[in-house]
Amino acid sequence: ARQEKAKKDFFVIASLGQNFIKHGRAGKPHLKTVRVDTKSGKLWWDDQHLYLQDVTEIKRGKHTKVFDGVSVNRADPRVCFSIVTPLRTLDLQAASFNEREMWVEGLSRLQLKLLDNTQIDHKNVDSHSQFLAICQQGRNLTKWSLKGVPATKLIMVNPTTGKIKCGAARLYVQEVQVVPGRTTQVFEQIGDKVKDELCFSLIHRKRTLDLSATSQVERDMWVSGIKNLQTSLHTSQRNILAENIALLTPEVKEAAANFLAICTEKTKMHKYTRSSKRHKKYVTVDPISGVISWGNGSLNLKHVISIAAGKTTKVLAKLNDKQANPKLCFSLILPRYTLDLQCENEKMRKDWVEGLQALKVILANKVDVMSLPISDELKKLFSSLAVDEDSLLNVLDKPTEFIKHGRTGRPHTRVVTVDRKKVTIDWTSGSNDLKEAYGVVRGKTTKVLRKVSWRQADPALCFSVLWEDRTLDLQAPTQRIREDWARAIEILLEKESEAYRQHRSKDNVSASNLSIEANTSFQNLNTDLDSRQ
Repeated sequence: ARQEKAKKDFFVIASLGQNFIKHGRAGKPHLKTVRVDTKSGKLWWDDQHLYLQDVTEIKRGKHTKVFDGVSVNRADPRVCFSIVTPLRTLDLQAASFNEREMWVEGLSRLQLKLLDNTQIDHKNVDSHSQFLAICQQGRNLTKWSLKGVPATKLIMVNPTTGKIKCGAARLYVQEVQVVPGRTTQVFEQIGDKVKDELCFSLIHRKRTLDLSATSQVERDMWVSGIKNLQTSLHTSQRNILAENIALLTPEVKEAAANFLAICTEKTKMHKYTRSSKRHKKYVTVDPISGVISWGNGSLNLKHVISIAAGKTTKVLAKLNDKQANPKLCFSLILPRYTLDLQCENEKMRKDWVEGLQALKVILANKVDVMSLPISDELKKLFSSLAVDEDSLLNVLDKPTEFIKHGRTGRPHTRVVTVDRKKVTIDWTSGSNDLKEAYGVVRGKTTKVLRKVSWRQADPALCFSVLWEDRTLDLQAPTQRIREDWARAIEILLEKESEAYRQHRSKDNVSASNLSIEANTSFQNLNTDLDSRQ
């Protein structure tokens, strides 16, 4: 009866909110009102929030980096607790020991309830739909390491991309082998601390992720679910390749050829930003690499998910028809942002939307631009622009000075080289393995470069190499050097980096919507635009 009363008291108090002293990495502790939505698991204070489903541990006392710097006189460990997630900690000081205990126990019970609200069907362990529902929401499993100390971790799997999240670790379903039982070095060292029928391992070429479930039924569900997901992702990739081949019709080639005569010349358009501002930009497209450039920015057409005519994005939807004419607007939709443009007339909008869709199909099928029905002048132009891959890779062998931007401190001039045998990128004070890099982005798109002003770093000169745990942010002396290095690193990653190829295949999975859209667009776009006129 007391436990039931304590549960009800916590749910009522947590819903209304309770005051705690919140300790942070910087600044003085502040009094904050913490509230919890017991249905969704959302815990928030001021304008910040986290979800209990993402919490990996709730610690009593002062056992985090934030609390390490707080003396006993300022915060008694008996009234302190921390809510730990993979990205941050929320460090709170309660008014009393009983209040601290009520919140720790209440949050722990609520988290288990939220994580277990999708129950495992013991009669149908091999149900793939059941596994997908559980893995997206996340489930706590025990993770084992060589130290022999178990840790409870929230395991989540994205069924679209195959990305596995386990604390700070990131793996892809397509890159691992699923092995049930205690077969790895970690489990051999642990001994009989955990039963064999509860264990399974995800074996990557560089590491293992060794886990144990609460029951054999749950273990079997994870093993069979991940194996089925591997099969479905490989099938979807093959289907996308088949769709791209099917889309490569003579009409598409003709549309792409007509667009090449337009896109290589600077085209005046208006670009809209998130703050509803409108800027004049001259837009061009490099049909060989697929890079779209405007003023001080660029993106790659290969990364675009869809191309939409009209005011379909959040940026354009909040503008009235005088500010942005829906008959002249179109948007390039990427996973994290959109490029929203307005043409000077409807014919220009039609040519660009149809041409970009056709060019994306051409790039997806790796069709040589010179094989398209284009004029002799364009063939001469593209032959002068086309660079042999081997000669382009030679650029990486020459030591080149860049301005390197870091998370802290001032930018510094660094001599950068690439060792193609070891597949590493080296600079004056450091080095990193390019086999683990998963992408190259142009412009100021990373956290490091976004905080740098335009005067300090021109976006047209910047590019970044991306790893799971860091970025290498460089500023080239000229735009030509920036483009040569970015393209050369992309070519090298395509050959040497499994993470890069996996990331590209993930983009292809996301682009399946574009394949369907493009298939109908070439049939209906002319009719649609004519009816609007």
